[in-house]
Amino acid sequence: MKSCPSLLLISFLLLFSGPLAQASPRPSVVFLSPDDSRFWQLVAGFMAAVAEDLEVDLEVQYDRESHRFSYLRMAKDVLSREEKPDYLLSMCKEHVTESMLRLADRAGVKAFTFNTDVPDDARASIGMPRTVLPGWLGHLSPDNIAAGRALVTLLGKQAEQLGLASEPSIPMVALSGTQDSSAAKDRNRGLLAAAVQQRSELLQLVSANWSRTLAREKTEILLKRYPNTVSIWSASDGMALGAIEAARNAGRVPGEDLLVGGIDWQPEALEKIRKGDLLVSLGRHFMGGGLALLLLHDYHHGRDFGDMSPDYVFRYELEPATRDNVDQMRRIVDPENWNAVDFQRFSRVGEMGTAEQVPNPDALLDAMTAALLDSEEALGSR
Repeated sequence: MKSCPSLLLISFLLLFSGPLAQASPRPSVVFLSPDDSRFWQLVAGFMAAVAEDLEVDLEVQYDRESHRFSYLRMAKDVLSREEKPDYLLSMCKEHVTESMLRLADRAGVKAFTFNTDVPDDARASIGMPRTVLPGWLGHLSPDNIAAGRALVTLLGKQAEQLGLASEPSIPMVALSGTQDSSAAKDRNRGLLAAAVQQRSELLQLVSANWSRTLAREKTEILLKRYPNTVSIWSASDGMALGAIEAARNAGRVPGEDLLVGGIDWQPEALEKIRKGDLLVSLGRHFMGGGLALLLLHDYHHGRDFGDMSPDYVFRYELEPATRDNVDQMRRIVDPENWNAVDFQRFSRVGEMGTAEQVPNPDALLDAMTAALLDSEEALGSR
């Protein structure tokens, strides 16, 4: 039989451990950024604004080597910590996604993937979220195939309006990202499908590894090789900016005798759209990390997102920024406007949550962008 002091000690511990066990502490999330480019800094900055409102402890690590093996090494370092995070948020990369997700599952850290589609090799071995690995909670990505296709369409229509499509086809060159990126591959698939179906004639598709410098160098070569080029399709804004520099060096006038389009809504690219140098940028996926944090926050506090997607996979559309709406898009990517919105309003838990609604990713992103555009009302609600 335990002594009276021992019983008192046990009662004392139970008194304090009971509420702690039932409480929902702040979730801790580590986000592994695949590089430190302007786009991923934008992603991380938006995530930080969302995390602050949701009371999520967010840590961001940048892979400055920008390679799948260095990315895997980052994951190993995080998952080998004595004090592990509750959640690991990462992008899918070819040939290492399965390893990263298996490591997280064994470490007892729940994982969520976003921004790029699940690579075919990983899908073949571990399926999709919660099929083989219960700790892989979900996946969120833009429809990159549709984005690649839309970019071809927009470039082609503008070429026709400006009278640059005098020939039966519209000569086009294209710049892609790294070969281990499923986002690049999916955007390429959309490009190739649209080029076959439409008037655009794809002269050559080259990889510029998401690099502005490399894109400039390769575009200079392409324009010498194909002097009749009318449009340049770019899988990212960074590469599109490099292409614009190359075009000017070659004596071309972007926006007049040569059309360039990109993807990402980078602030500098939006300024180029305003000036007329860049035709279009497809974007809003910089908000994907913030949306993923919102889903994890609600999951952590007992509101799973299976009712939003039975297979725990979410997909949304990218939106075009053009000269007609570029001022609105610039407000959306402005960090000051992020601070003016309380993102707790989009949660489905708590007093401010919309628990009765079952939104989809497009609806949530539409609501977020509407709130960001209406900054004066948002400021008044905080």
